[in-house]
Amino acid sequence: MATAGGVRARWRDRARSTVRLDAHLLAPVAGTVTAVPVVAVFALGMVSGTTLGAIAMAIGAELVAVVSLIGSPRLPLPLAVLDALAMGGAVLAGALSADRTWLHVAVLVVLCAGAGLLVALGPTMGAIGNQSVVAFVVFGRFAGSAAVAGRLALFVALGALVEVVALVALRLPATLGYQRRRLADACEAVAEMARAEAGRSAIAALQVVDEAEATIAPASLFGRRDVGELRGTLDLLRRVRLELTTIAGLRDRLGELGATTHDLDALREGMSVALVEVATVLRGRPGRGARVAIDVPPVPRAPDSPSDDTDEASLLASRYRSHLAAVAGQLRSMRQLVNDLAAEGVRGAWSPPRPTWDRVDLDRVREALGVVRDAARRDGPARRHALRLAVAVPGASLLAAALGLPRGYWVALSVAFVLKPDYASLVHYGVGRVVGTAVGAAVAALVVGALHPDAGVTTALVALCAWAAFSTWSASFTVSVTFVTALVLVLLAVATPDPWATALDRLLDVSLGGLIAWIAYRLWPTPARAGVVAAMADLADALSAYATGTLDATAAVPPDAAALRCASRSARVAWARAEVAVGRSVEEPGSSRLAAREGRGLLRATIRVLRATHALRLDAERGVRAPGVDLAELRSGVAAALARLAAHLRGEPLVAAAPLRAVVERVSDALAAAGAPPSIAAHLDELVDAVNTASHVAGLAPPPVATD
Repeated sequence: MATAGGVRARWRDRARSTVRLDAHLLAPVAGTVTAVPVVAVFALGMVSGTTLGAIAMAIGAELVAVVSLIGSPRLPLPLAVLDALAMGGAVLAGALSADRTWLHVAVLVVLCAGAGLLVALGPTMGAIGNQSVVAFVVFGRFAGSAAVAGRLALFVALGALVEVVALVALRLPATLGYQRRRLADACEAVAEMARAEAGRSAIAALQVVDEAEATIAPASLFGRRDVGELRGTLDLLRRVRLELTTIAGLRDRLGELGATTHDLDALREGMSVALVEVATVLRGRPGRGARVAIDVPPVPRAPDSPSDDTDEASLLASRYRSHLAAVAGQLRSMRQLVNDLAAEGVRGAWSPPRPTWDRVDLDRVREALGVVRDAARRDGPARRHALRLAVAVPGASLLAAALGLPRGYWVALSVAFVLKPDYASLVHYGVGRVVGTAVGAAVAALVVGALHPDAGVTTALVALCAWAAFSTWSASFTVSVTFVTALVLVLLAVATPDPWATALDRLLDVSLGGLIAWIAYRLWPTPARAGVVAAMADLADALSAYATGTLDATAAVPPDAAALRCASRSARVAWARAEVAVGRSVEEPGSSRLAAREGRGLLRATIRVLRATHALRLDAERGVRAPGVDLAELRSGVAAALARLAAHLRGEPLVAAAPLRAVVERVSDALAAAGAPPSIAAHLDELVDAVNTASHVAGLAPPPVATD
């Protein structure tokens, strides 16, 4: 059980994270690009004399802008258009049903349930569903004829589509400064990984590398002639990260044997320094023709190939040295690429490409629908979130109406914004939204009350607030919400004469909505253990696919590099999700500490499975294989053991599995007889031991030994 001091420390950390501003994440250029369409549609509406239309278009554009920031740096065009159309449809449904309370509430219940289930597809789709609820609540209160409802829906959709077009056409600045900085961040994260303790998770570094890749991936960059070096550097960095992950596994095993590796550890530290130097070059702007020295420590040649009687520590140290040599080679290639990039500077002009519509992949659509359908059928975070939304948002709307609150729709709106699938996010975003709303409402009311702005000054204030809100989105949620609140109040000041009353109403309604969201979650929280168990079961399936593919490559089957990369990435993503699930389980109110302990034990065991598989894969890709040795029994045994683990976690009937230890011993004897490199047997032994450990931690009894 957590102590009172530990609880207070966690709340202090939450408070600090809520108000912290990470200055290096400020994005003024992206903020400008994102804010321009919001300002443009508002100004156009005001010039045309359509006040409500100006507000509707601006809010539609602002909502799409928020989704683009959540899906940053690349929001797929089909999803952006889907968001615009979904908001327009929600406004239409809300306005048509506004004068019939029972129908209005029924539609809102269905919409909230659907939006809640979309979180199963990730944060971007969850945000799109949430935007539809917001559009329904905000604009669905304007009852009118079909023509009036259609016109209002058209305004919202039009503003959203203008934002979409602007984001596609103006997404990137004219230089690769942002992309270079994010790649430098990734190099520094991998350098930190090289210096870290062997047992430390590498997922944080992987996330930074993935974020760097996302900044280089957009199709709008393919026309640039100076992006090849960045992509090449990123590819090499991924290989370095994979080598270091394998090295971490070898260091763990050497530590268990009590072996000393001071010389090799010093070389690894030198690799870390070289990565930091690469990051320095990427961040800097050397003059044309300048070259920067990046010292890559040479790795002495390994001694003669180990014989069959070489002890395990020497064998593992030899593999450690081999992987360090591979890292050194990759760093030398990175040095050449970044120096070429630094010497040549920005080459050639760049202009935005013509927007293109990627063909909708029907298979992926069907897969997504299957995920949502599965989420609706089982008791998990997505279904609980959907049901909480379906009760809390309409309930908040009815409560506000019963209390006669003048702007009661903000209560339901706040519930939709604050209520999250997990408790940690709910607290973080809930506190940030209330604090940001309080500050933003006070500042906006003060400015509007003092200036009494006309249309021109109002447009300028809209531009300033929108730019500040979008520029600070990544740096601080609370600061961004402060400016979003100010933006909304400035927009509404066109139609509401009393800014102080509006600001006070908004603060009270947001506070009440946040309280309702918190109560709804506490009454029916997401089960901590269920989230951990589901994530671990998915991880076991992903590890099974990666391990069996790698064993095929080890058995002299020509490796399918693309398939192995895909399986490796799926396993890493599954491990990251499992790590997040374990972390969230600790934050859940009344969560079982046993679930957290089990989860951490499984994380430690499964990272060993991942590292051992990495080691086998890297050896296979270098030609270290076992031709003539039958690994089929071991392959099927590993697959069956991991499938048995997944079935046990899901509470399904257990599948048959052979005892892996006996199988790997027979395989080791066959490898020795065939003269295969001893490292293969060592990696296979570690793989089997890690799989057996994971099963033991999960409380799974070993499979019965077959008898004659």
